[in-house]
Amino acid sequence: MFIDAQQQFSDKQAVTSTGYATNSVEIPPGLNAGIDMAAQIIVRSESGTNPTLTVELETSSDDSTYTKLVGVKKPAGDKLLNIALGSISGLKKFLRLRYVVGGVSPAYNITSMLVAGDGFSSQGIQHIAARGQE
Repeated sequence: MFIDAQQQFSDKQAVTSTGYATNSVEIPPGLNAGIDMAAQIIVRSESGTNPTLTVELETSSDDSTYTKLVGVKKPAGDKLLNIALGSISGLKKFLRLRYVVGGVSPAYNITSMLVAGDGFSSQGIQHIAARGQE
């Protein structure tokens, strides 16, 4: 799979506390916001005692003032989350992700991006190695 760096929120980002993805993403010009696109979050590794992760999608018209649109909790054991944009109202020109973590000493390694369609299945990412295991 080829990934356009301009459509990537996080590239093997270490997440140990609540915070934002490394990058915001501009919805490609000429596309109607949210039509047949998804924010895809791949959890490459996870550790800690009872770690939890909620991914919040935020939007902005100017890439500085953001508003939360939706939050999705990662089910225990899952490595993949997709936030389909087609059914979300209020999308603006820019998107960013906020990672909300919980548990004792949670640590995640996350890659996330904007993709066409509703995202990919977990079968397609089963063998993605965590940082240092490539």
